[in-house]
Amino acid sequence: MASEETAQTVTKKDQDTKEWLSPAQRHNMTETEKRQRQLDRLFSKIDTPVFIPEPKPEKKEHKAKDFVANVSGSSAGAGSGDFHVYRALRRREYTRLGNMESEERKEREKKAYQDEIARKKAEDDERTAKKRARRQKRKQNQSDKSDKDTSKKQKTQDSKD
Repeated sequence: MASEETAQTVTKKDQDTKEWLSPAQRHNMTETEKRQRQLDRLFSKIDTPVFIPEPKPEKKEHKAKDFVANVSGSSAGAGSGDFHVYRALRRREYTRLGNMESEERKEREKKAYQDEIARKKAEDDERTAKKRARRQKRKQNQSDKSDKDTSKKQKTQDSKD
């Protein structure tokens, strides 16, 4: 009787571990186990809608000014605030150049991704067409065989009559 109770508690404990995990078990889970746990929770409440967050919008840097007023021609006689103005202008210019480079890189990556998708789709279509032709040829051969078999059967039956 005691063994039956322990067997029931063990099975119940195994079922409960899916629902509740100790902190040590939670923190030692692999990424796969974490994702599986999330999916299990989602599938347990299949009727409730799932919130899917929108992607964060990309940060836009401030545009650099097209012109700068009061540019000093040389550093001789520059006031104490001119260095900070120069630094701000330089920072804005580097930010602008960085934005241009990142946009160009994103466009290159996007084009490479689209080219890769087109290439894989073409390969899949080619493979599918080849398999379709093979299936149709096999089907045609089978139908030709069955036509020959029926014609032979008819000839043998006609000769017996």
